[in-house]
Amino acid sequence: MDLFRRYGVYLTVVILALVGLIFYFVKDGFGSDQEAKEKARQERMARNSDPTQGNESGGEGGDGGEGIPDDGATPEYILEKYLEWAEYPPFSRPMSILNHDLAFPFIIETSPDYTIDAKTNEPTGYVCLFQPKTWAVIGNKDMMYVTLECRDKARNRVKVSIDSHQVFKEWEGQRYGVVSASVNDSGTDGDQTRGDNIHTFSWKPQKADWGQMSLVAEITYGPENLKTTLTSSFFSSPSIPAEFNGVFSDSLQDGSLIVRAVVNVYKKGKYHLEANLKDEKNGEYIAYAVYDGDLVSGSNEVEFTFFGKILRDKDLDGPYLATSFRGHRVNLPIDPDWFNQGAEGLRKIQAAKTTEPDRELVLPYKDEYKTKYYKVESFSNAAWDSADKQNRIRQIKALQ
Repeated sequence: MDLFRRYGVYLTVVILALVGLIFYFVKDGFGSDQEAKEKARQERMARNSDPTQGNESGGEGGDGGEGIPDDGATPEYILEKYLEWAEYPPFSRPMSILNHDLAFPFIIETSPDYTIDAKTNEPTGYVCLFQPKTWAVIGNKDMMYVTLECRDKARNRVKVSIDSHQVFKEWEGQRYGVVSASVNDSGTDGDQTRGDNIHTFSWKPQKADWGQMSLVAEITYGPENLKTTLTSSFFSSPSIPAEFNGVFSDSLQDGSLIVRAVVNVYKKGKYHLEANLKDEKNGEYIAYAVYDGDLVSGSNEVEFTFFGKILRDKDLDGPYLATSFRGHRVNLPIDPDWFNQGAEGLRKIQAAKTTEPDRELVLPYKDEYKTKYYKVESFSNAAWDSADKQNRIRQIKALQ
C-alpha cells in the first residue's frame, strides 16, 4: 500500500501515457486504412467503365479486394457497388485531386532509379531521376524535354557525364532508332540553370516518329565514376488530327451543365475527348466528362455533359472552370460494327492488322474556360438511368 501511495501518481502517469500511445497508433493505423479505402473508392467512382464487370467470378474488373467480404464477391456486394457507381453515367464522372491522372493529365511522373554497381551487383546508394516534362509531344512544332539528375546517399546532386544517348521508337517488342536528341547543362534549349548538374535532353519528332518512344542514356556519375544505363519513356504524335480552338459556351440542359467546345478537325474519324470541371472559387475538382463520337473535317462543336447529380452532390454553386480539354483520334484497324456481324465479323477482326499506333493525339487546350453563374439547386438531383443500367441490374440479381 505504501508503495502504491509513493509511486501511484507516477504509475498513473505512465499508464495514461501508454494508453495514449496505443490510442495514437491505433487511430493512425485506422486513419491510414480509412484514407486508403477512400482513395480506392474515389478511383472506382471516377472510372467511366463499370468497375464490377468480371466481379462475378472474382475477376480483375472489380475492386481489387477493397471491401470484398471474406467469402468472395457476393452478388449482394456486386449489386451494392454497382448501384453506387451507376448513380452517374459513364460519360460524366465525379473526380477529386486524389484522381491524379485525371487532375494532371499532361504530366507523367517517373520513379527514381536506385542504381546498382555493375561489378558487384550491389546498390550504390545513388539515385537518378530521368523525368519527361510532359507525357507526350504533340505536333511537329512541339519539343519533348527530359531532365536527368543523380543524387548521393545524402541526396545531394552529383556530377553526371552523358556518355551516349539514343531515342528509339517502340513497336511490338522491338526498338527502332530515330532522330537524335540534343542535351546540355548550359541553361539553353530548355535547360533551366547552367551548371546545376541537371541535364536537359530536347527532342523534336519527325513525321514518322509516331507512337511510344524511349530515350536511353549511358552515363557516368559520382566521384567514383560509376556507370549505368537509364531509360525514359513518352508518347509522340507528330501529326495533329484536330485541335481545340478556344471557343466555348455553356448552358443548363436537362438538369445538367453542358459545356460546348469547338474543335478544328483536320482528319475525320472517331474521337475520344475529355474535359475537367473545377470550382471557380477554390479550385476543387468536381467532375470530368467524356465525348465519344465521329467528327468530320472542318469545324465541329462537341458537347461535354457534366451530370447534374454530381454538381448537386458536390454542393458547389457556379461559376465553374472547364479545363484540360484533351483527347485523341481512335486509330484502330477494327470497325465496331464487325462485332455485330457474327462469324463474318469475327473473321474480319481476326484478320485485322495494323502498322500504326492506336491513337493520334489532339492538340489540347490547357487554359480555363469560365462558365456562367449557376445555383447548384438548378441542377437535377436524379440518379442516372438507362436501358444498359437496368439490364446490368437484372444480370446481377439473376446471380442471387
